[in-house]
Amino acid sequence: MSYLHAPRLVFTGDFLSDVSTVNNDPAHYNNTTFKPNFQEPGKGATNGWWNPEGGAVFDFQNCAVKQIFLPDGTTQSDPAADIIIGQAIQGADGRPTGKMVDLDPDAQMYSAIWCVQLRICDKNGGLLFKGDVATTSFRDIQMRQLDGGKSNGQPLGATWTSLITNVVWGDLAEQSPFLKTLRATTQDNTLAINMNPFGYYYAHNDGRFSLGRIMGSIGPYFVGEPTTFAATRRLYGINYTPSIQGTYFSVSNFLVEQAAKRVSVDFGASFPVSDSIGTIHYNQDLRLAVSKVPQTGVASASTPVSYISPDDLIEIGTLDYQNDPGWLNQTAGIVSFSDLPDATVSALASNQLILITPSTAQPGQYAIIAREAIDGLVMRADNFIQRLDDGQSVNVDFYSYQWGNALPDTAIGITLDPPTANTPVGPGNPISEVYGNNFPASGLSFEGQVTTGPDGKAQVQITGNAINSPRVYIDGQIYFITYQAGTVDAAFGTENVVVHLRDYFAEIADPVWDDISEMMVQYSNLYPIMSKYVVNLADPAALAEKKNILIFAFSRDMNDTMHMPVTRDLSGTKRQTILNWLNNPQIAPRPALRTQAKQAVNANPVAPGTALTDRQAKYREAVKAKNGSFPGFRATENLFENL
Repeated sequence: MSYLHAPRLVFTGDFLSDVSTVNNDPAHYNNTTFKPNFQEPGKGATNGWWNPEGGAVFDFQNCAVKQIFLPDGTTQSDPAADIIIGQAIQGADGRPTGKMVDLDPDAQMYSAIWCVQLRICDKNGGLLFKGDVATTSFRDIQMRQLDGGKSNGQPLGATWTSLITNVVWGDLAEQSPFLKTLRATTQDNTLAINMNPFGYYYAHNDGRFSLGRIMGSIGPYFVGEPTTFAATRRLYGINYTPSIQGTYFSVSNFLVEQAAKRVSVDFGASFPVSDSIGTIHYNQDLRLAVSKVPQTGVASASTPVSYISPDDLIEIGTLDYQNDPGWLNQTAGIVSFSDLPDATVSALASNQLILITPSTAQPGQYAIIAREAIDGLVMRADNFIQRLDDGQSVNVDFYSYQWGNALPDTAIGITLDPPTANTPVGPGNPISEVYGNNFPASGLSFEGQVTTGPDGKAQVQITGNAINSPRVYIDGQIYFITYQAGTVDAAFGTENVVVHLRDYFAEIADPVWDDISEMMVQYSNLYPIMSKYVVNLADPAALAEKKNILIFAFSRDMNDTMHMPVTRDLSGTKRQTILNWLNNPQIAPRPALRTQAKQAVNANPVAPGTALTDRQAKYREAVKAKNGSFPGFRATENLFENL
């Protein structure tokens, strides 16, 4: 991922994220305890949060190209220098907008953008280029706002890193020297993109509701690099801020180009801002330097500030931001220092980059704000968010680097997190019991250790196995898989691969309404915008009347913006069963035995850690509990196949 390489452009503006918030609360998934006021806006667990009628829309608004950076190290921001400067960043044309959705109510820190198209056009609509942003999820969530988000409600920011595929170069691209250089530099007609969203508005009071700020960079793509994170070195914040119980400058990517004698650092995701739109009133003398001695400090409430002597560093340069409150919006926080002295370039090859400020507490010393990992080590999973049906397998890619170079022979340990407890109904959870995650452990299969090859890359195959509703009323289960290389700096903790494994479900070829009603009623509860503007998903007669548009939506590929459901949380067999019903709507119920057995199964949830290796035994027990007898092997086989 090469978004920091030249040539690159940066853009800033707003993004619209019209997320639905009824589905933010796991208890709202329980059809038996759902109440109409859960679809109303407001605070607390007994309503639909701040935007219950959201439609999951994601789009760019008021975004424009601010600067371009050229291979010779020069920056241009005057529209007279290149036609692309000042042009609008826009979303899709002639098709619906992209979507933004969480992975699951139990995994809301991994919000993904789906089916987003990005276009750069002039004021008359003339195209410079367009392409599709590959689906990607939040990474590197960190504190951004010095005001704690008082105005907008959300003080955090995050990062989306991805590829722009299916690139189409417009006629106007020939008028842009920058785009001609970018097109000649990139590979596979694909571009790299990094976007830093922050400043999102929950508040309804000043015209920015459901808007946030976004800053991005687009650069060349090089074959073989990861697609959801930058193959760069990283700075980690170590100055703990008691007022926010955390640290600013938490994570920043940087690229060292030995041949160009250049270092480029992306502070667009980490620089502290005064408000939700990126104004900077932070007034500190910030400098980049290379440490000649290893630095090991880490941010915590009890760790003292780390200091370094001028004799133990090589200063690179000062961040020139203090006299311009709009600096971040103009530059997207990316700074480059070119034509570095040979001694500095040589030192950067095997020493830590540090962000420093002159100390008032220790005159003549520098306080260290952020530092590179010990020994310059970075190890991350690429395709770290996965959705699986039972019987499906996926290869997750891991990359290991040292000082920006591929690191072979790195042993990576991979473990499933322990199960989390169920939360019973109580003062803090008033609606319904909420079930934990990471169980049953038999739901996933994978090797516990892999070693990187000569290219610094390793793969782990993760296979989904059959599970039977461990969370009872929420489809599937969320599994957090922790990974760590023994050599990687442990001061900054571990990262996760997160898997949503969908429940086992045998496709029903000739379903009746009872077979799909629980799913459709749940969607009606969680997405009131559908019932209000399209069709009441809980009404079989209404569905039958609108079946053609629903068949179209349910049959779309998952990466199609018209795909339904928007949360991508149903297995292929469940979606196909819904399609089977829509193609032949049958509202009359099944015979009583099947309905009773299904109710009995749903009434007997499993506890965390329960093994689910014999589904037939579970059905047998459920039928006995409901009817007092077991109807025979063949009848149970039919139930097993069709429930």
